[in-house]
Amino acid sequence: MLKLQHVDTFYGNVPVLKDVNIEVPKGSITCLLGSNGAGKSTTLNTILGFVTPTAGEVIYKGEVINGLATEKIVSGGITIVPEGRRVFPKMTVEENLLVGACTLKNKDNIKRNIERAYTMFPRLGERRNQNAGTMSGGEQQMLAITRALMSDPEILLLDEPSLGLAPLVVNDIFETIKKINKDGVTILLIEQNGFKALAMADRAYLLQKGQIIASCTENAPEAKEALTAIYLGRESGKEK
Repeated sequence: MLKLQHVDTFYGNVPVLKDVNIEVPKGSITCLLGSNGAGKSTTLNTILGFVTPTAGEVIYKGEVINGLATEKIVSGGITIVPEGRRVFPKMTVEENLLVGACTLKNKDNIKRNIERAYTMFPRLGERRNQNAGTMSGGEQQMLAITRALMSDPEILLLDEPSLGLAPLVVNDIFETIKKINKDGVTILLIEQNGFKALAMADRAYLLQKGQIIASCTENAPEAKEALTAIYLGRESGKEK
């Protein structure tokens, strides 16, 4: 459904992504692992058209989307839950959800998606008239996820959904991601929590200094264990 083929991305004269090749099959959970500064968020920005690759192609459902406006890419079925949640703090929960529905024209679909959000996370329904900035980090992440789902995406990009959250909340968020996938949404998950991400992923890639250095392209325990060992080795080496 989504491919990056030989993608190079620069910020100014600084190379960030170098010959990146990633495939996200329809219906899969694909995770992209890597430490801070590895180029994970730049990968998402390249997919969404915030930056244009200097080489290679981003292909969505068989069509090259390099250079398309971000609005067109989003309206085509790709949306993101950004790192740090980025809810609108002075808007209510429901107003935030309505922003996520800006590409929908049918009022019945908007109403259906709002009710789906409140069913998925009942706490959001209880706080529908509360300003988003007054909620906990976990509640804001719930809102960020459901806001992204308001546009009925085919692919959901998640940028560090566990960042800064308590372990019990992280478990809830990951269970929700699995449910969203079972409901038919393809997932590209950016995560530093390698254990959690690999446990649920169908395939995985490890990004280091803008390059894919290892991958696991099938849901095989041995391949996941090997990728985990490489990832943890790189992380421990970074810390020394």
